[in-house]
Amino acid sequence: MRASPPVLARHKTRIRFRNPDLDFVFSYLLGIGDLLGGHGPLFAVANRMRGARPSDWREGFWALADHAERCAAEAGAAGRTEEARQWALTACYAHRAGLHLTRPDVAAFTEHWQRMEDAFAAAMRWWDAPVTAIEVPYDGASLPGYLVRLDDTPRPAICMVGGGDTSREDLFVFIGLAAWQHGYNAILVDLPGQGKAPTRGLTFVPDMHRPIAAVLDRLHEEAPATTHVVAYGVSGGGYFTAQAVAADPRIDAWVAATPIYDVAQVFRTELGAAWRVPGRLQRLLLALAGGVDEVTRINLARYAWQLGADDFGAAATEVLRQARPVDLDRLDRPALFLYSAGEGAELERQLVRTTAHLAGRGVPVTVRRFGVADGADAHCQVNSLRLAQAVVFDWLDELFGA
Repeated sequence: MRASPPVLARHKTRIRFRNPDLDFVFSYLLGIGDLLGGHGPLFAVANRMRGARPSDWREGFWALADHAERCAAEAGAAGRTEEARQWALTACYAHRAGLHLTRPDVAAFTEHWQRMEDAFAAAMRWWDAPVTAIEVPYDGASLPGYLVRLDDTPRPAICMVGGGDTSREDLFVFIGLAAWQHGYNAILVDLPGQGKAPTRGLTFVPDMHRPIAAVLDRLHEEAPATTHVVAYGVSGGGYFTAQAVAADPRIDAWVAATPIYDVAQVFRTELGAAWRVPGRLQRLLLALAGGVDEVTRINLARYAWQLGADDFGAAATEVLRQARPVDLDRLDRPALFLYSAGEGAELERQLVRTTAHLAGRGVPVTVRRFGVADGADAHCQVNSLRLAQAVVFDWLDELFGA
């Protein structure tokens, strides 16, 4: 069966798989591998796959996770903590890879999510990393997160905000590890709709600045000597952080890949495959099974779950009804915007307009564009996280004083 169009335009350069959504996830895994220990296991798994069947993908990466867990346990028992940490990280992100193509309503989703978290915790112990698991009180429940806190010294902190496909473990590779290496604290939290928050009944809300405010409350409790707060949003986090910057004076700087002020328009114009799938999810699975590939069906089922609905189409219609554009006049913090060539046209349009509006009002704004030649043309620079981090910390060090 021919692959459906991608749910979202996210990269230009095909690496391994013909299915664009699956190939994008693989490019992200390569970005993680560049940070945490190499690409060998990733290509070994990919080379054993035929086509783009999610079952083969899950089987391959979860077999890698099993192997890595055994190796981590053996190395740890023998006192080889450096090797144990490396294998534990491999296990964590191998579990994460399989979860990208797993429906949230099956038992394997819960099992591998827990094993991912356990592997991450083991890696942090063997690394002696300044990373602790935290819970952020919110709406009578709590949001799971990680705090990267170096010490009691006054220093800036980054509040990292993901989008529709991220977990707190993803936020660690986006900025948590680099924050530690560059002398910044960081707080990495699954907001409503993200990570495992939907398992607690916390799905996406139209006013995401409220949970971000709760995260900042917790940051200042844990690190009262914080000198500056940076809000860094990727993908849908470009919209969530725009809301937060417009509402919360505690934020001193804004980084976005990319900035989004009108998420409803992004839904209308960029979610191409999703809008071409009519009806309720049950009809999508039964009547349209021959016309929409399984990768797309899994993605739409997960997005519906994150939006608190049984059917993606109904949930997306509700997003269009509730989501409100951010008032650009309220965005007045120094900003760094990162844009990759593989992004959709609407994201570029909103980047250009936001940049012009800030610059026209005298707000310092910097735009960095990444192309194919940079090796960072994928959505949110996931295929070259190291390069994106270098740009971010050069800009922050100049802004705050290294």
